[in-house]
Amino acid sequence: MTTTPLPYSDDVEVREPDEDEHIRRCIDSLLRTNEMTFDLYRHGYRATHAKSHGILRGHLTVHDDLPPELAQGLFATPGSHAVVVRIATETGQLDDDRKPNARGLSLKVFGVRGESMHPDDPGHDVQDFLFNTLPVLPPGTARKFMEITEIRERHFSDPDAIAAEIAARPDGEAMSAFDRLAVLHPVANAFYTQGAFRYGDHVAKIALYPGTDEQEALASQEYSGAERRGILADLLDTWATDRETVFDVRVQLRTDAATMPVEDAGVDWPQEQSPYRSVATVRLPPQDPYSPARRVFADDRLAFRPWHGLAAHRPLGSVNRLRRQAYREMGGQRFALNAVEGTEMRAADELPD
Repeated sequence: MTTTPLPYSDDVEVREPDEDEHIRRCIDSLLRTNEMTFDLYRHGYRATHAKSHGILRGHLTVHDDLPPELAQGLFATPGSHAVVVRIATETGQLDDDRKPNARGLSLKVFGVRGESMHPDDPGHDVQDFLFNTLPVLPPGTARKFMEITEIRERHFSDPDAIAAEIAARPDGEAMSAFDRLAVLHPVANAFYTQGAFRYGDHVAKIALYPGTDEQEALASQEYSGAERRGILADLLDTWATDRETVFDVRVQLRTDAATMPVEDAGVDWPQEQSPYRSVATVRLPPQDPYSPARRVFADDRLAFRPWHGLAAHRPLGSVNRLRRQAYREMGGQRFALNAVEGTEMRAADELPD
């Protein structure tokens, strides 16, 4: 076993056979599902992470004196960046918060410097990262993601039928992992990129961990009983109105090609081989996380896209290649359904109070 991080090169990615077909089928299924959701709610929502629980503004501060392997990309230079954070639930439906599920955190970092993946993009000095409360994405390839998406489309109105068909798969237990996650206070969760990303000269996964003892202590209580179905927004509102929210940004460098694959986001990289190491801190001061103006802005007009950012943090692997096209098409559909123009934020203070 080596602890030396493996170098990044373009050949760390190996496309699946028929991957373009799988991506197209998956996106078409998501678009059709979004239309059914629109018919149900008379409003267009994201295909995943539809239900917001809060949107917050703050700063990310890169640590001083990072070792060379960690001082890469956005994290190469110590300093502070304004950020916007959105916390939501994984599915494309407005699910009951008390139902076990993955929760997501989207992070938009402003004022980044370096080569952009899209030099002509007017928001080229902004870096987006997307996180989830499970360290892996169970359908970790474009093909598996397509299969699960088509199951959800076929049984759109019947959650029990969705669960039964997924459970009947040979990999059914892994595919239903979200259904076994505890319902925790939003700021008590750790959040993970799940898939791999370029990390400057290396390859890595990135995570956010609760940054205070008080946040960690919140994980001792689960919510699944008599609370109202919107309990997570209530909890975040009560917390963020009076307290600072802190997350520790950590990086897991890829040190072993065999145990740390790039192409399957469903494989958990062993932390005993490469632990998550701290590179920055996110601090979100007390604020109203879900005012009506903030809710409409974030849910209807704002987009977070993993391919929006620095070439040094290029998304890698099959699912991330799916996301590149899917987020663009689904975002366009959401804006069209709601008859609004999407926004490319250039500064955190564009987020309404």
